[in-house]
Amino acid sequence: MIITVTLNPSIDRTMHLQKISLGEINRAQYTTLDPGGKGVNVSRALRSYGAKTYAVLVCGQLGQHWFSETLTLADIPHKIVNAQGITRTNITLVESDGRVTKINESGFTLTQVDLDNVRNAIASQELSNSWVVLAGRLNPGLDSHTYCDLAKFAKEKGAKVAVDASGAELKAAISAGVVDLIKPNQHELSELVDRPLHTTQDVIIAAREIISAGVPTVLCSLGADGALLITADDVVHCEPREQVTGTPVGAGDILLGIFLGAGADVKALEKGVAWSAASVPLEGTSIPSPAQAALIKINTKLHFDDNRDLVEVE
Repeated sequence: MIITVTLNPSIDRTMHLQKISLGEINRAQYTTLDPGGKGVNVSRALRSYGAKTYAVLVCGQLGQHWFSETLTLADIPHKIVNAQGITRTNITLVESDGRVTKINESGFTLTQVDLDNVRNAIASQELSNSWVVLAGRLNPGLDSHTYCDLAKFAKEKGAKVAVDASGAELKAAISAGVVDLIKPNQHELSELVDRPLHTTQDVIIAAREIISAGVPTVLCSLGADGALLITADDVVHCEPREQVTGTPVGAGDILLGIFLGAGADVKALEKGVAWSAASVPLEGTSIPSPAQAALIKINTKLHFDDNRDLVEVE
């Protein structure tokens, strides 16, 4: 079982338009609407893959019913912790030339009662040998140690813990010494070690620093360059054989979900990268089907050019 925890979910609205004209009225050609937030996307990917998942999320008064109906229709078992506030909306604007502009709301604040209810929801599941995924930006006002505390809670009950976050909350979670896996992209990893990462070797060295701090596994997504799976002893690189184009919003969440659901090994990395790449050409934050993912062929390398320049450095 893989339990996902999303403290700050979002209603993801993707609008397609010819061109954005600032200061003027812009009319969307069409719009897609998806349930979002990193943990929610992980559960959606797992459900499409066929793995068992349970989604825990916190919704404000506005958004609770829509999320519940949408996740129920998607056949995703879930618990919505009801809080005071308005569930945020994240907007992605896609222009005809492929340029993507994102507008993300901050979300609402949570109380200690809300966090206690999240713990109760996590504890309601069988945690022994399950994964608990703590994912996404924290709500405004939450202490940066929130993921750290939830990771300790899950670990004490026998779970394995994965964290997909950034900034101070990721640093704090790592400091707990109980996290089994982190899933940064190269920019988040760069922020973590406080220096730019231009090559695969840069990423590997940075990841090994995190591993020496007590995190056994780093799964680093590299955008167009695929992903690196790094442990103290091994490094594996996977990437699509052919470049994919589209909107990559949510692709990293899909990578993490499929990697965990497929067994968290080298073969799972191949599947994760394939599913992630298959999502890029799809509308909004759609999750690919197994058939769509099967069309993506993957190159897997145990030995590769450490000095390879990364495509998406900025």
